[in-house]
Formats: sequence, C-alpha cells, structure tokens
Amino acid sequence: MTLQLLELNDNGVALGGEDGVLLTSAGFALAKEKEVLLGNEARAQSRLHPNQSHSRYWQDLSLEPLPSGRLPNENLRHSADLAHAHLQAIAEQSGGEPRDVVLSVPSSFSRQQLGILLGVAKKTPLRVVSLVDSALLAAASTPAEGATVVVQQQLHQTLISLIEWHGGRLKVEASVALPSTGSENVIDALMQFSTELFIEQCRFNPQHDAPTEQLLYNALPDWLRAAASGENVLLELAADGALHGAKLPYQDLLSALAPTREKIAQQLRSLLQRSQSANARIVVCPPLGGLPGMTAELASHAELVRVTAVNVAGFETSIASCFAHRDQLVTGAPFGLHKQLAVDAGMSRAAPRREGPRARFTLDAQTAAGLRLNGNPIRLAEGEALFVAQGDTLGIMQPDGSIASLVLESFMQEEVSDGEG
Repeated sequence: MTLQLLELNDNGVALGGEDGVLLTSAGFALAKEKEVLLGNEARAQSRLHPNQSHSRYWQDLSLEPLPSGRLPNENLRHSADLAHAHLQAIAEQSGGEPRDVVLSVPSSFSRQQLGILLGVAKKTPLRVVSLVDSALLAAASTPAEGATVVVQQQLHQTLISLIEWHGGRLKVEASVALPSTGSENVIDALMQFSTELFIEQCRFNPQHDAPTEQLLYNALPDWLRAAASGENVLLELAADGALHGAKLPYQDLLSALAPTREKIAQQLRSLLQRSQSANARIVVCPPLGGLPGMTAELASHAELVRVTAVNVAGFETSIASCFAHRDQLVTGAPFGLHKQLAVDAGMSRAAPRREGPRARFTLDAQTAAGLRLNGNPIRLAEGEALFVAQGDTLGIMQPDGSIASLVLESFMQEEVSDGEG
C-alpha cells in the first residue's frame, strides 16, 4: 500500500509522498448555513465571517463542546469533529483511496490529544502506521553531532524543540510553546501597520469594512514574500473602484516584526542553555524561515550561543527524512510516538566549536560541495549559513581531486562585523 507523510502544522497541514508534496491545507474551518468550508478556502474568507471562523481546532484538539451557534449542524460538535472533517477533505482531495500514512505531529500534542487524533483518523481513508515528532523529522533530514534546535511556527504559537545527539541517535529532549508568536499574530500586527501606511499615504482605510479587510489579509503573505529580497515594497489594493498604493520601507517592516523575532530568539537562547553540547545548529521551518530578518536575528546570536549553522528546512526535507528512516518508523518497533531516531553519523555537518571571532558565509550548494571545513565535507541546505572561526582549516578541492588547505588565521574587521562573505 502507498505510504505517505502527513504533517500536522495548522499553518498548512501537508501531505506528501516519495514524489514530493501533494497538497497543503490551512488549519481553518468556516461554518456556513448548511456546510463547513475547510482549508485554504476557509482561510480566504475568515475575515468576512470572523464569528463563524475556526482556526484553533488543531492546537486545541479536544472533545469539549464548542459554543452553540458556531457550527452548522449537530454532526459537528467540537474541535475533534472539525479535525475529522479536515482529514477527510485532505484524503478526498488527494484521491480518496485508502493509504498508509506516517503522522508527523507537533511536540505540543498531549497524550490525550494523540489518542483523539488516532480515533479521528480511523474514520478516514488514512491508515496511521506510525507517529513521529515533526521536529525530530526536521532535524533528522540533515543530522549533526551536538544539539539541534528546531523552530516551527504554527497559526497561534511557535514551537521550539531541543534535539540532542546521543551516540548515533537523535532524541527530542525538550519542547517549548511560545504563545502569540504564530503566523496569525504576525499577520494581525502587519494588518495594523499596513493600515496606518495606507491612511497616512493615500487616506484609505482597508479595514473600514469586512471585504476590504479580507483583501488586505489575503495580500499580506505575498507582500511578505516580496520583502524577502530586502527591498522596499509597494503595497497595492484594488477596492471601492480604485487602486490604492502605499510604500513600505524595508527597515520599517523589520521594526514592526522585531517583537516577534526577539521573543523567539530569547526563548531559543534559553532552551540552548539546557544543552551541554559543545556546538549547536538551528533549523527554522517555513513560514518563519521566510520572515524578514528572522534568520539574521538567529545568526546574530551565534557567538553567544555556540551556533555553527542556521538553515531553513521545509516539508520536502521532512518527506525525505521520513522515507530515509521508514524502516524505523513503520517496522520493527511497537506502535507509539517516535521521539528518537538512529541516524548515520557520516551525515553530520557540524564543525567543532572554536573560540574567538567568527564569520558567516552564505554559499550555494554547488560551491559548498567542493569545500571541506576541518576535514569534513560541507553540506548546506537551501538558505543555510556556514560559520567559520579563526584556526579553522578550509579545504578546496582541486581539478585533479586533491585538496588544497588554507588555515584561517585572521579576519578583517568588516568581515566579522558584517558576517557575510
């Protein structure tokens, strides 16, 4: 039977297989008069009908009845019913046939929630054959000796998990949920910020009624992606028969997002203090990895918290990790939540921690493939930064296959302060 991976992050519940990502569906439900809209369609109308919109049913999965009047019929009573409807819709959108799935679940789920989840899934074509911590899968895609901190943003909170290396095994040691730092919190802050820009620059209030507020909400993710280049962004909304525009300076955007970035960075540093490992790396999962200034914020703490790498890992890397470790996840062990995995030590990319000034380099994968750091191959994922310290040995592969070595004895001051090379 076909094996697939289903990752439960309400930012986008994602389904994938060996051929890649099949679909993503936002953790939204919208109660209409006789039906419930689910996923991306519900999200795109959530500001039009805020009292009928539900976006916490995955995070707060339970059998507690929801307030009367917020659901369209007696078959939908609580968040577990909404979760079932969502899973059923995902199964139907991906063909409807029965299939085996590995469920990748957030560390924040309690034992009771896991039990409810398994009961809900039994009533769908999705046959759960394994449960695995989603942070563990993200870390196992590119395992490294030492500590790995995985940062996962959900709709209404951010999960930060500490995974440690124990003699060839990765194990989830701790996880912290940071409330009010989710993607919806970011969108809410940016809606207020962009509204002020529109009012100031063109005397247009995009939140003066529900339809234009929904237009603003739907446009913000695209504007955030446009800002990822570090350039100023022109915000445009077509409403009330006119095209309204406002300029968003990149530095002002960074300032508006600073509270979220700082909360996450502070909690990450606190979690790293629990680790006794000599070195650590940070794995940031989308959409947080694309938040302007986020990876730079985390990289700026590298000298203080012994971080050797900061990289972004999407659902594709979790799919690859799932199938690389499918024998451990699906066979040879009693059914339960996997919090640890045996991994290949030869896949480790982390370099030993060295004291003194360090520089941060951004390299494409092709360039990195021909380099060695302290004798180890450099394997960089998309968006990953390489940190080097004084005394490190950088090896450069020559056309004849030999390695020319260069000992990094000193850095120019601007190289250290800029952190880019």
